Amino acid sequence: MTRIAILALLLLLPAGASAGKGQGAFWRSLLVPGWGQRYATGAGGRFFAAELAFWGGYLGFERLREVRRDQYRAFAAAHADARPQRKDGEYFDDLGFYQSRLEHNQFARYEDGPEAAIYPLGRDFFWEWDRQASRERYRQLRNSTAGAGRQALFMTGLVAVNHLFAAIHAARTASGEVRTDIVPVPERGGAALLLVHRF
Repeated sequence: MTRIAILALLLLLPAGASAGKGQGAFWRSLLVPGWGQRYATGAGGRFFAAELAFWGGYLGFERLREVRRDQYRAFAAAHADARPQRKDGEYFDDLGFYQSRLEHNQFARYEDGPEAAIYPLGRDFFWEWDRQASRERYRQLRNSTAGAGRQALFMTGLVAVNHLFAAIHAARTASGEVRTDIVPVPERGGAALLLVHRF
């Protein structure tokens, strides 16, 4: 992925760097989206607004992940009598797959024999779901937590893409290569006009 990004930069940089102002605009917007546009034309708020929105989305999804994590841990404590403090992800996975610690240990011994990783006897690793529906609800909560984490990661990808697009747009804007065309597009039963903004 890094190689593709570097290759794209190397291919697009000469077009954007044909003038000194274009190169300066490119690097400014690569650092802070919208800064290069501001440098070249005095505008550029859209890329900066997108940057703020993407970071806001990232922070929002991270917070949602934390809230949902707290929810599934509290749910496990209430419905399985589990103690979630100082436990790793494998423990929480097992909570969702097995009805109780006893069931987990029996399956582990059956599949792995004497080398099986089992939970020790004692209160710290005990759990037993009050009913099957509670365990399924717990799995839904845990999966939604993972989904929020993936959305946060997706937002960081959008931040990176925004930086790259802003840099290319700034370089081409500063070099005077941005143009807008109206292109006819055939459709069923007629045609339409498409506004194309090239940068």
